[in-house]
Amino acid sequence: MIAGAKGMLTGPDSALGGVIAEVLMSVPGQSIAGGTDEIQKNILAEKVLGLPGEVRVDKDIPYSQIKHRG
Repeated sequence: MIAGAKGMLTGPDSALGGVIAEVLMSVPGQSIAGGTDEIQKNILAEKVLGLPGEVRVDKDIPYSQIKHRG
């Protein structure tokens, strides 16, 4: 880890007053939030604005029968 063990400490005596720990802990959530925004935009576009949905060739196929990579 770039910040080392001290990078996970919080409080006034930690590196930069705990800012490093806060940033390191919040980074994984940023990628999740980004995807959530896109999903919400798609829902609004389809249901509120009436725009056509994305093409889904597997819409009527059970998940267990969908071919996956690998």
